[in-house]
Amino acid sequence: MSAPGNVVVFYDIPSTLPGGAWSCNTWKTRFALNYKGIPYRTEWVEYPQIEPLLTSLGVEPYPAPTLRPYTLPAIYDPRTQRALMDSIKIAAYLDETYPDTPALLPPPMRAFHYVFQDALLRTVHEKLIPLLIPSCIVKLNPPSQLYFRETREVTFGCKVEELSPPEKRAEQWAAVEKGFSVLASWFEAAGDDRLLIMGGGVSGGVSGVCHADIAIAGLLMWIRQVYGEESKEWQRVQNFDGGRWKHFLDYFEKWADTSH
Repeated sequence: MSAPGNVVVFYDIPSTLPGGAWSCNTWKTRFALNYKGIPYRTEWVEYPQIEPLLTSLGVEPYPAPTLRPYTLPAIYDPRTQRALMDSIKIAAYLDETYPDTPALLPPPMRAFHYVFQDALLRTVHEKLIPLLIPSCIVKLNPPSQLYFRETREVTFGCKVEELSPPEKRAEQWAAVEKGFSVLASWFEAAGDDRLLIMGGGVSGGVSGVCHADIAIAGLLMWIRQVYGEESKEWQRVQNFDGGRWKHFLDYFEKWADTSH
């Protein structure tokens, strides 16, 4: 077992939820570390402290212009003294630095994964944002609530509460359901009843988990964590597409550990 000071430090955003983890983006890296079996420990960072922390670690910011040049997830690896942010870059780093662990971004598939990341954002993630953002705020700790509200209201040009007014909610949920249906069609195009993007999972096949899979799992965890497992919203989503997404997230439960 690695000593605490020699393990990867994973930076996540805390909440008032059990286990703390809630963000779809940080869930991608948590799933990656757990799936690979890489020893790590979590450091919880409130939103206003993200930029000072990552600046102090020498992390390269996103190119300007951007409202948020620094975001989480991020990691610091004392083994290499490297710090970096962005889940897909972290996954590539972990593959290269820990080659004896299962690869999430096989080099021949890296271009696909960057395209998939954008496609998932446009097809599903963007449809969820107006519905979930108001519910996220109330799950955050006070230091993060104000930052989250101010930055999102600048981004969207309206009060957070105006993102999903009651009269638009049915239409917004219909768009989410359609987005998940499109996502399901990408799996169905393979014609082999696969559970995972590259094949395999409980539906058969031999391929392993890839970064595209954990990106989907991260989105599903975001919905379940923010709304609650017993909520009508989560019950609705997990039953989209004949229950595909319930089966999908059930498969990832073994890598959903938040105890590190």
